[in-house]
Amino acid sequence: MSDNYVLEQQSSYESGSDNSDYPVHVYKHKRTEFRVVVCQVPGPICNLAMCIPTVCLDHKGKPHTLEHMVFCGSEKYPYRGYIDAVSSHNLGQPLNASTYDDMTVFKYVGLSQEGAANVLPVVLDHIMHPLIQDSQFATEVYHVDQDGRQQGVVLSEMSDFAYRESAVRSLNMRQLIFPPTSTYAWECGGLPQSIESLSIDEVIDYHKEFYSYSNLTLILVGAYDERPTAIFNVLDSLDVEISASPPPLRRPMPPMLSKWSKGRKDFLFASEKSQTGSMTFAWEGPPAEDIETCVALEMLIDYLKTDQGSPLRKRFTHRPMPIAGNIEFGLLNYIPTAIVLSFTEVPFVAYISHAAAAAASPVKRRIGAPAMTYPSPADTCGPLDLSKLHDDINSLFASNYYRKQLVSMLTYLAEHWLSEHWQHFSSFLSKRTACISTKFADVAMSQKDQQGILYKLSRDAVLHCLSPGSANTAQPTFGSRGRLFSLRRELGQRDCAFWKALVQKWFLNERMLHIATIPDPKMGIQIEAERNLAQRSYMENINPAELKAIQTRLERALESTKVNIPHDLLAALPPTPDIALVQMPQFTGYNFNYSNDPLLAESPFGMGRVLVVPGEVESKFQISFPLAGLSSELWPYLPLFVKLVTMQVGLVIPHMVADTVLQDSCFVSTKPSGMPLLYLNSEQVDSAMSEALTEHKAFIGDHYGHDISGQWPIEVLTLFGSTKRKDFLRAFKLTSLKMMFGDFGVDTILKAANQLKKELIAIRGTGASLLIDTFPWLRNPGQLDATAIAKYDPFDNSTHAMASHVGSESFGRALNLYYQIAFLTTLTRSLSTAMNEDDMLATEADSMSDAITQIRAHFANCNSATGLAHIAVSKCNDAVEARDTLNTFVSEWQACSSAWRENHQVVTVPATPYELPALLSNSRRIYTPPRKRRKALVAVPAKEPIKLSPNSRVGSREFSAVSPPLGIHVTLANLQTSYVGIQVPLIAQRDPSDTRLVSLARQLEKRPDTDMYALQLLCILFNRSEGLVKNAIRGRGYAYGVGIHPNNNNGNLAVYISHAGDPLKATTAFWGVMEQLRYEAGWNEAVNEFQLSAARSIYYFRAYTGFAESLASEDSNCIFRGFSGVEELLPWMRSHVEDIKIADLRRAFLKYFMPFITKDAPSLYVVATPQFMPETGAEFLRQLNSNAYGARFKAIDMSVLDPIVTI
Repeated sequence: MSDNYVLEQQSSYESGSDNSDYPVHVYKHKRTEFRVVVCQVPGPICNLAMCIPTVCLDHKGKPHTLEHMVFCGSEKYPYRGYIDAVSSHNLGQPLNASTYDDMTVFKYVGLSQEGAANVLPVVLDHIMHPLIQDSQFATEVYHVDQDGRQQGVVLSEMSDFAYRESAVRSLNMRQLIFPPTSTYAWECGGLPQSIESLSIDEVIDYHKEFYSYSNLTLILVGAYDERPTAIFNVLDSLDVEISASPPPLRRPMPPMLSKWSKGRKDFLFASEKSQTGSMTFAWEGPPAEDIETCVALEMLIDYLKTDQGSPLRKRFTHRPMPIAGNIEFGLLNYIPTAIVLSFTEVPFVAYISHAAAAAASPVKRRIGAPAMTYPSPADTCGPLDLSKLHDDINSLFASNYYRKQLVSMLTYLAEHWLSEHWQHFSSFLSKRTACISTKFADVAMSQKDQQGILYKLSRDAVLHCLSPGSANTAQPTFGSRGRLFSLRRELGQRDCAFWKALVQKWFLNERMLHIATIPDPKMGIQIEAERNLAQRSYMENINPAELKAIQTRLERALESTKVNIPHDLLAALPPTPDIALVQMPQFTGYNFNYSNDPLLAESPFGMGRVLVVPGEVESKFQISFPLAGLSSELWPYLPLFVKLVTMQVGLVIPHMVADTVLQDSCFVSTKPSGMPLLYLNSEQVDSAMSEALTEHKAFIGDHYGHDISGQWPIEVLTLFGSTKRKDFLRAFKLTSLKMMFGDFGVDTILKAANQLKKELIAIRGTGASLLIDTFPWLRNPGQLDATAIAKYDPFDNSTHAMASHVGSESFGRALNLYYQIAFLTTLTRSLSTAMNEDDMLATEADSMSDAITQIRAHFANCNSATGLAHIAVSKCNDAVEARDTLNTFVSEWQACSSAWRENHQVVTVPATPYELPALLSNSRRIYTPPRKRRKALVAVPAKEPIKLSPNSRVGSREFSAVSPPLGIHVTLANLQTSYVGIQVPLIAQRDPSDTRLVSLARQLEKRPDTDMYALQLLCILFNRSEGLVKNAIRGRGYAYGVGIHPNNNNGNLAVYISHAGDPLKATTAFWGVMEQLRYEAGWNEAVNEFQLSAARSIYYFRAYTGFAESLASEDSNCIFRGFSGVEELLPWMRSHVEDIKIADLRRAFLKYFMPFITKDAPSLYVVATPQFMPETGAEFLRQLNSNAYGARFKAIDMSVLDPIVTI
């Protein structure tokens, strides 16, 4: 046991549940200020983080640059990629790092204490003794190549980030409130024009100043012992170095500027679109050590931002004509803290420039008059009727207009709203505290979430170094937010006067900063033009000797990027920890085959599953309804239907179920006599759902989180809910009632369609969207697929896209972003016109409303028995209790669907499962008695799964290939770097075949998924931080991001390259790696047993952390894949992964990767670049077409891909 460390503090974090808290122990080195913080959290994950407070006083990005340089090797381990190899070898993911405004955090996440101890000495040597050499600096940070092009990983990363609207408003806001001596006044990541002047000596000096053991805090969060022996043994071996550490750095941050600008400050940002801008307001917050006030402000801000009925929402976003699209509101962890409120997507309709806004201002300043100041709160106060807001948006960017609206709202909040809506406000605080506490277990181990323990402990370390209130204290206080939930409950008991005073003190009495960010469509063009001009000037003024020196430096730099780790060093590494010893959550599964019960032959569900996870805080339901049989004309409406289900709407309930609904204590209502329907307003429904559910979602597919616009999801619609066990059934009842009886009138449909369209347009044209959404649009056969684009000629009208009628596209294409934007544009235009009493479009609007009704009819009458009813609970004694629990869910759905059928009776039976009966009008509706409730479910063995959703992937793997292979080049004004994507077809077996025919054990004997698992391991090998592909592209500074993604469900193997400074070199480097590996010599040099072992380790880490973080969701997904649950997937996966040999990797490479470099093989390319490049468009296209693999590129405008949808 180490005696170099003493126990300095003990505290804990409330777990948020009834389970025990998470203990925190702080150990201090006896002779220095180096500390080890251990927070014990149950589960398989072990977080290991090293936090260093870092300050910057310029825009050169020194802390960010140093973070990158740490990964390039160390004095003891001078091999690029060694730190990645060690991390990957120990059941963990490669080391990662994040640079914040005031700290840098290096993070390793693994599955065992043993693995963390193996990684620790290597990480510490890289942090304390990095190799900061010119060769690595050139590729990782910045260099100018022989063509005069600026490149480097850091430069590429920041070139896009620095010009985003959010980055522009954040940096300018900070520079207006913080003095130049504060780190918050500068961009820690670096600005492109400043990165150019950064020298390697500056980075070395910065490391000497900030990187020492006395400034470093080692943080362990996860499945650790109270005093992990292996970790302290490593630290004892480094004790001589730790003891020699210089005194800690104390640099208290200065206070905010004493004078803030009184007038609004305007800033431009580069945007291809000029319709919307943003308004940002900032106030000085309390000291970071004042936890009570900070938490109280966070609770108030959460209410104003989150509650759909808050005065902030009603005043700005939830009104007939919104004057903001969204609200970003938060208390930022600066020193001191800052309160920042941003209104985004503010309509910029009437103003083209600052001058126009000033000219239209209702307040004009006389010549010689003093500078205009904002009116006091007393001048702008007055009664405000939030229900009668005018819709005049012509003055939004006038100099004082927006601020006046905000001050009026805040004043009204303090003087009237809180007292008049006190019950609702206090109820919201109570519900949110319960929700956040129950969800804490999901984010406690997150290395990114700011609610996670790792981030909070890091902030405690930074406060001790940088806060004026803490820098002179004897020791830092770790676990300062350990009592968060108790504190929230205590604050929730405060009276109305407390919250009024909070608003008055921090929002009305404090000074306010106001800035506007205004779109400038020409800025991006100007930035790129200036960059190109600088490149030409550079090349014109350079002499041959200088050019030769540049080439020599680059050759040396490129040589240094090669990963050459001695084999004996790798062989000396400790063995990979045993995956069998990793702690997995305990669970039991009960399966029920509904198809065996003749009484359930007409059920939408083919299987029921009850997952019992002891200790789970919440119960969850995930009910998947099959879409097989839904008319193709209704497919485009599905995303809109999902949006409606998740919106805040009222309920229109028929009397046959009204009595049942009114039994719910949440609804205080009286059933009106003589009326066929009961109406419950949206606030009643939202209140009931927020009481019963901590989380609820609706989504297309079998799991939440995948991008349906970029994938072809399993053809099910899923309702998900998370709740306390006592509210379990009630929560599902409310969710299903909202799905079937929500008030989805024409006005609600229009509102939902506008919101959905706005969300899709916001992501369209971004780099990720270009690759994720464009490929499936081209790949899957349809009216604007690759075949059509290959024939497109801008000068030949006969090749232009024709109008697409609803129902003419396949399922996946109907959900694609390109189709959805066009479809929603047509729908919103028609509905808006119809609501303005245009009789010509009234029929069309009725058809759109009827489409939503027909989707409901599909679910109410669905009897395909291919859906899944999946619930997860913390306690269940046996299969009988599990069956009874599931019975109640099915019965609730039967009651809901039966009531809907009786109220919307159909009179025809579909001839085929793909035809929907037409619904008759009310005047001709025929009523029949509702179906009888079905008998109890019958339990069947879990080893007899059925085939769920049999039509779920029809057409998803079709690849619309053309000969020669098609590549498209598009330019966008808002891009500062380039994006490249390549896809080739992929067909490989994944998961078991029908186990009713051949048992799982018999199938497993033959390892049928060997090719797919070998391909996944090979992609992991390529994608590692220093893997072959990533190192060839990112390691040489050609691009910031690169990844290879096998997607067997959707039939493609994809390569995505993002933030590329040189897309041609990046693509050529990828081809070069493929060419190297096609030959045995190159393969044998690059791929070995150690790399295979590391790939297995990473695969296990990802799989097991996925199970630990969302076991219920993963379990549900397993059933759709043909397993009875996770208990069958685990041995299937481990058997395949452990059995993979180098020969299997080789076979997978030759089978799946060779099409990338086989001439005229089926493939698709997308290259997106800034609008202005060093080369002319024709020259760039010529260079693209000079490839050796037969791909033929054509330049098109993005609008060519837009369909014209008719409804």
